[in-house]
Order: sequence, then structure tokens, then C-alpha cells
Amino acid sequence: MQFCVLLWGFTAIIGKLITLQALPLVFWRVLFVAVSLLFWLPLWRHLTRLTRHDWMLCFVAGTLVTLHWVCFYGSIKLANASVAATSIALAPAFLSILQPLFARQGFVLRELLVAVLSIPGVILVVGGIPADMMSGFAVGALAAFLVALFSLVNKQLAMRAHALALTAVEMTTGAVLLGLMIPFWPLFGVDFSWPTQNDLAWLLALAFVCTLLPFALSIVALRKLSAFPRKMEQSAG
Repeated sequence: MQFCVLLWGFTAIIGKLITLQALPLVFWRVLFVAVSLLFWLPLWRHLTRLTRHDWMLCFVAGTLVTLHWVCFYGSIKLANASVAATSIALAPAFLSILQPLFARQGFVLRELLVAVLSIPGVILVVGGIPADMMSGFAVGALAAFLVALFSLVNKQLAMRAHALALTAVEMTTGAVLLGLMIPFWPLFGVDFSWPTQNDLAWLLALAFVCTLLPFALSIVALRKLSAFPRKMEQSAG
């Protein structure tokens, strides 16, 4: 898990180096991962073991993590990597509230305290940013909420499905979702664009080093952990 956190820590920096806007950046990221996994032959055997309920949860998880990444990189483009990373620190606060609701259990005092302690730090950072970066913070906060939801859904899947099978379905879901939305991208002020040679190199690093490897490993680790501690590793990515 610590190795995953290390790898995900580079995603904000790489996202800033890539000149593509958030939508095409995430589209190429998930597409590269999805296509590469389709050539891994054992994947198809693992996919046949997924139940209908598992498939539905995978589609939901894939949609949530894709929207999370769009918001996360949107926050970077609207503000900067520091603001985006700070915004994601709100994920524990969201998760400490959502997890008991999903599990239909009482609130955990320790988790609530951890969440509350993270808020003053966020306020201190946000209070010092220029007004024109506030939209980036707001989008980053939405990314934190989405990753909290994603963690809860993926926790259910991690207990019974192969990590790479989940990764393949979730990344394919994201690629298809964003691909179908391409005609509507101009409504968000975004045009479809091919990556430049420099962007392509960073996208490949983002897809395979900072997405495929840590994403699959984190699913394995999640089998031993609750969704709450996982928020930090997913929120970085």
C-alpha cells in the first residue's frame, strides 16, 4: 500500500506536465490501460467469474473513478497541483460520513476525529490562494467526494474478484464513457485532441506506472483494509 501511495503521488505532477485538458487527459489514460489489459489472455477467464451484480458494481466504480480523475485534473488545470492535492485531503471527511451510512452502522469516533483534524489544514491553504483559483479548489473538493464513493464501492468488489479483472472493467468503463461523450466535449469548452509526442510519453508513464500497477495492487491490499485508510492512496491518483 505504501508503494501505491508513492506511485500515486506523482500523478498530480505528471498531470501538470501534460498539456492536454482534463477530459482528453483522462480519456487517453484509461484507454491505454484498458487496451493493454485486453491482451492479457488470463483476463478473459477471470471476467467470466464475475456475477451480474459484480458487473454492475464495476460499471458504477469505473464511472466514479473516471469522474474523480476528470475533476482532479480539472482542479490542476484550473488552479495547480498543490490546490488539487489539498482539496483531496477532504476525502477522509466525506468517507467518515459516507462509510457508516453505506454499512448502516454507527459513526466511528476515531475516523471522525481524523477527518475533522484534516479540515483546518485545508482551510489554511485555501485561505491563501488567489480568488481565481477557488474554482479549482471547488472541483478538487468534488473529486474528493467522488473518490470517497468509489472507495466504498470498490471495497465490496475487492473481496471477491480478481484485481486485474476489476481494473480492466473499470478502465474500459471510463474509456467508453468518455469516448461516447466526445461529441459533447465542446459544451464544456474542450475539443478532442491527440497527444503530442511529449504528452504521449507522460501519458504512458501515467497509465502504466501510476495507474495500472498501483491500481491493481491497491485492490489486493483493500482486501485486508477498510475503505477508510484507503482514501489517501486513491485520493492521490
